[in-house]
Amino acid sequence: MASSKFPSLPISQVTIPSTPLIDAAYSYVKQHTSECTLNHCLRSTAFSLMLLRKFPPLAAAKIDIECLVLSVLLHDMGWATTKTLLSTDKRFEVDGANIAREFIKSTNPDDQEWDKHRLQLVWDSIALHSTHSIAWHKEPEVFATNLGIVADFLGPNIPLPGGLVTVEEYKEIVAAFPRLGLKDEVVSILCGLCRDKPETTYDNFASDYGKIYGLDGKGNGKEEWIKTCDENNTAKNLMNGLASCAQWED
Repeated sequence: MASSKFPSLPISQVTIPSTPLIDAAYSYVKQHTSECTLNHCLRSTAFSLMLLRKFPPLAAAKIDIECLVLSVLLHDMGWATTKTLLSTDKRFEVDGANIAREFIKSTNPDDQEWDKHRLQLVWDSIALHSTHSIAWHKEPEVFATNLGIVADFLGPNIPLPGGLVTVEEYKEIVAAFPRLGLKDEVVSILCGLCRDKPETTYDNFASDYGKIYGLDGKGNGKEEWIKTCDENNTAKNLMNGLASCAQWED
């Protein structure tokens, strides 16, 4: 890979690699998301690469590094500030996965190295990046994508054996790519999804933000949202469906 355009992180022993496609992805994320989201994606990429070296199940795996870096860099395109990129009816993770796949295909239309398998790896890594109970049992690129993102939220508290993210490593990566108010941005974006695309949040963690912070991030609409989520509870709807189907059973 070419000499990197990204800063070297000697304590963490990480430098985000450069390829024409990685550099193009960085510019794309910078163009279409906030600086806060961009830095979150860069930190998550650095943590992913660091954990490849330190976490034994990943260190022993054969990893497609370009695929991993692209997955983590592009994982929050579902938070794009360019709203024309987003759907009105899909989870933000699926929006991000679709956007990433189309970005790679359109940037490298004749690149035979980007076959169906690699494109699917990126898609799965992004679509499952917030679902660790599935991602940890997929390909190592999917697993590493999730771990890097989790590490950005939990830092040295990440629930892995052996203190795999030290305080010094955490401080170095955050200093290189500052947070810039990530906590407030996460609340604003996820509450906004509850408000603007409610059907995409009922069966996943995004709905919890509306239950805690309301539909505006300030508590407004919280009680109504809790009621709406209860009305759309998956277990309740499935059991009601079984009860209704009983009339056609012998």
